[in-house]
Amino acid sequence: MRLTKARINKAIAHTGLRVHGNDDGYFYFLDADTGYMHGDCVMVPRLNRLSLDEWIEQAQRARESNIIEGMREDA
Repeated sequence: MRLTKARINKAIAHTGLRVHGNDDGYFYFLDADTGYMHGDCVMVPRLNRLSLDEWIEQAQRARESNIIEGMREDA
């Protein structure tokens, strides 16, 4: 089944993060409340390069990461 950001975001909602980015080589996770970036970028050319379970793992790692970018997406 083809992955979409909406499907991934639904699956990772429990982490408080959402995936952001386009099919340009990298994606990243933003805090759903603050819009701050969490964790390292996920370097894949397309969403479908990872399974849904792998996206969930990546989001959980990002949530646990000490890397938090202070710039907001809308800034």
